[in-house]
Amino acid sequence: MQDQHAIQKLSKKLLILLWVILITAPLYDSVMWIYGTMVESGDAISISFAYPVNLPLTPAKMLMGYPFALLPTFAYMAIIWQLVRLFRLYRVGKVFTLGNVSCLKKTANLMIALPVIGALSDLLLGAVLSIGEEVLNTGLYFSDNELTIFIIGIMVRAISHVMALAKDMKEENELTI
Repeated sequence: MQDQHAIQKLSKKLLILLWVILITAPLYDSVMWIYGTMVESGDAISISFAYPVNLPLTPAKMLMGYPFALLPTFAYMAIIWQLVRLFRLYRVGKVFTLGNVSCLKKTANLMIALPVIGALSDLLLGAVLSIGEEVLNTGLYFSDNELTIFIIGIMVRAISHVMALAKDMKEENELTI
């Protein structure tokens, strides 16, 4: 019972942190995008692209590129949301349930998809920012962070399978007299 209480207590603290990240991530990235693309001085905020981009952008290009620049942020937010769901279950004492396994699988799938989402974001952003230019500027950029998240996603997927087996074992033990 002590372990259960410790899991619930830790889950409450982690939920606060996850909610802060979930709320601040799009705000932070929005400020970075708007300031980084609209202000000529790159001393305070510097934005890098996988292709050449003339900064500052026009307001129209900044607005057109905004949703595509935030695609990876939306994927990270979806991952954070799945973790919020998982720790809500932990907070109420549900540790080995089908809901936990589902949250872990969805988290893993999003982590595995993140490099593809980043590449799609780069391609679409390049196309949008090239409107009115002579040359279509697109490019792909895979960071070592995306590769790391991809590998961790594969591991989380494996952990979700272990959790599914643990859930089955727990149910079996509960039925055994």
